[in-house]
Order: sequence, then C-alpha cells, then structure tokens
Amino acid sequence: MENVKVRINTVQTVDEAGNEDVIEILTEAELEKLDDCFIINYDESEITDRKGSRTRLKVYKDKMIMTKVGIYSSKMEFQQGIKYSNLYSTPYGSFDLGFITVVYDNNLGEEGRGNVYVEYKITFADLDESYNKLSIDII
Repeated sequence: MENVKVRINTVQTVDEAGNEDVIEILTEAELEKLDDCFIINYDESEITDRKGSRTRLKVYKDKMIMTKVGIYSSKMEFQQGIKYSNLYSTPYGSFDLGFITVVYDNNLGEEGRGNVYVEYKITFADLDESYNKLSIDII
C-alpha cells in the first residue's frame, strides 16, 4: 500500500438551464495495486458535506466501482453504456438512485498514476435527472 494524493473534480448540471455545481478537492489517499485493478481509499471531508464517510474506488481498465461507507452510503458502478441502480442512504433517509455511464476513460499508468474520467446521468427516484462529470487525478 502506498500513500498518494488524489484530486477529485465533480461537475453536476443542476437545472435545465445548464447551471453547474462544481466541487474540487485534493486529499491524501491510500493506493493498492492488485492483479486486475487499483484500489484507492480516502476519507471524505467537510468540503463535500460527507465528513465521517470513507470512499473506496476499485479502478479496472473498463469500469470503476465507487463505494461510500459512513453517514452517506452508496455503491456506484461506472461502465460505459451500462445502467445500474442503487439504494442511496443519507441521514435524511434512503432513496433509489439509477445511473448510466456515458463516458468511461481510464488513463492510469502501470503504477496507478494518471486520470480516470467519467460522465454519467443520475436519476433520483425516477423523478429528477442530472448530468455529472467526474475527473480523478492520482498524483
């Protein structure tokens, strides 16, 4: 296991006019290389309103699994063109979350350094939909 820095940039389209909510964080993380994937673990902070939660990324060549455990819990799988659903748990209750990955681009090198880029649509309880862009740099 190795200590690394992770820069996470999230852009969420918040309304039909195209207004965006942007969050960027830089945090310490642990990187582990397995035979078929990289595992990246980091703690959430007050910047994301999820302090007390831990995030685990399992990054494969063709997909990424993001698991959040703590005050906010969820599991999201990003694989281009594939639809997934999940139960998203928050302190305010749980709700169904559906999502489809539009773009998945893994540019990590042999040592796990580089970038993973994902664009995906989220549907909240079959009502609201948002378009999201997620860029993760492992430094």
